[in-house]
Parts: sequence; structure tokens; C-alpha cells
Amino acid sequence: MPTIRVILPILFIALLGGNGCAWIKNITRSSTPKTGPTPVRSPTANRPTTPLTQESELQTIFTADNTAITEVAKWIEENTTLIRTDPIRRKLLAQRIRMRLDRVRKLYLAFLEKHPNNARARAAYGSFLAHLDDQQGALRELKASAKLAPFNAAVHNNIATHLGTLAVESGRHTRVGEVLEAYQKSIQLAPRSPLYRHNYAIALSLFQKKAATHLKLTPREVSEEALKQITEALQLDPNNFEIAADLAETHHDFKPLPREQTLAAWKHAATLATTEDERSWAELQMAIVNIETNHFDEAKRHLGNVDVEIYAKLKQRLLNAIERAPKQKPAKP
Repeated sequence: MPTIRVILPILFIALLGGNGCAWIKNITRSSTPKTGPTPVRSPTANRPTTPLTQESELQTIFTADNTAITEVAKWIEENTTLIRTDPIRRKLLAQRIRMRLDRVRKLYLAFLEKHPNNARARAAYGSFLAHLDDQQGALRELKASAKLAPFNAAVHNNIATHLGTLAVESGRHTRVGEVLEAYQKSIQLAPRSPLYRHNYAIALSLFQKKAATHLKLTPREVSEEALKQITEALQLDPNNFEIAADLAETHHDFKPLPREQTLAAWKHAATLATTEDERSWAELQMAIVNIETNHFDEAKRHLGNVDVEIYAKLKQRLLNAIERAPKQKPAKP
């Protein structure tokens, strides 16, 4: 789904010594193909000599934030092997990252000292702290932003996403009710935003049991609500592959698996694919549906359409599973 901020690789969190993980696809499943961060331009070197207005100063900080995050992500990508194999150079890179991001932190702190009631700055600083795995600090700033701008749907979405990250990361789901209520609030404030409905649907799927208790629904009714929300999200953004893929995946929450509806949803997602990775992912999922429903020839046909390297191992696992059938029914990866 569309991301509200650039998310650094999980390896960055490990490098800094934290336990954080990116809220998968902004509270989504990690399996669907996803493009990387979009590079942004660095701030212009020739800054104006006249005093900056509050807004222009904030925009300068936002640019510095995005630039720093993009640079750090590039450093990590360029040094993946080093990070895993050389403890000394890994430590040096971690120090370099801290120094780079600390410059941005100081910009936020200086701005907030002058303008403590700027809701947008609080929200952006909260997202920045989340990059640094300062989860409590991030939540504090996001909630402060919500108090300052209670009718800002994006802020409530960010709070829900942040709390959802903590739930996935820790395995503790005690605050799932807050996650759901924050997403409901964002939808109430911006009912025509596909992002918020998409996020809410994924939260319902991920936390189905807790959601059932909180909403006083059966697990199946929770899945039906998730399907309803994500269907509306796709209607609002009909060309979005990621939403279409997650809609198709939501069908997998129903038992028994509704084969025809699930296949139709994956076929539609495939028509929206803009990369070979996305198209191959949809083909893999259609193969899985057919394996789970004992349509092995159809499964082989879909696997024959997968020819990208990143899915080679999964493709082979599924082919091996078909060869073992019907003695052993393969589990969905």
C-alpha cells in the first residue's frame, strides 16, 4: 500500500541495536512485492538569507529528514555483506548513521522548542523517531500531534500504524483495540481515502481474534468486515495492485477456502501488475490456491508462468509439494 514515510530496512534497526521491525507494508503482509524508497532531492545549497517563515523552515526540515533517511538506506544497501560479516566496520557504519540522523533530530528539536504546538512537526518527528526505533518517543509525539490536530485523519492513521508495528514486533496484542479505533477514526474523518480502509482491513486480518473480542463479532464476521473495507479501498483506487493483492489474500482467511472467488481476485490483481515480480507473485498465489484445493494441473500451469529469480525457491517448493500429493497436502507458505 502507499507508504506515508520511507521505511528503512529491518537490518538498519538491528544495526542500531534495536528490536524494531518495519510495520510490514504499513501494516500489511511482507510477502507482496514492494518497490523501494523513492529518492528525494537534497536541500538546495543556496539557502535564503532572509529569515525563514515557520512553514518554509518546516519544509526544509522535512527535506533534510527525507534526504538523510534515503542516504542511510543507500549506505545499508551498499554495505549489506559488510554489516553481516565485519563487526568492527558494522560498528563504524552504525556510528556514521547515528551522526547523520542526529543532525536531523537537532533540527526537529530546535523547531519544536520555538513552535511546540505545530502538529505537523510533532507528527513528522514521531515518524523520524520510529526510524530510530525510539518507539515510546515516536508514540508520544504522534499522540501530541493528535491532540493538537484531532481532525487530521493522517495522524490517527499514523498512531494506528505505529501501535500495530509494536504489536507485530512484540507479539503482545493488548493494544489492538486502540489500533482499530484509531483506524476507524481516520476513516471517519477521510472516508474516501483508500489507504485508511486498506490499513484497517489488514489490521482486522492480522489481529482477527483480538478484533473479534474488541468488536464483539465472530472471527468470520471480522473477516467479512475486512473484505468489505478492502473492497471499498480498491473501488476508491481501482488500479492499485497492492490493494488488489491484499484483497485476494483476504479470501484466504475464510474456511473452507472459496476457490473461485479467490482465484478471480488473484486474476484481477495480476491484470494490475506493473512489474514482472508482481505478476509472478499473483501467479504463485493462484498456484497455491489450486494446490490447496487439489487442482494440481492448474497449479503447474500457473507455476510455469513464474520465471523471476526471487521466487525460484518458492516455485520449486510448490512443484515438490505437487509431486508429493496426494500423500501430503502442502501448507500455504
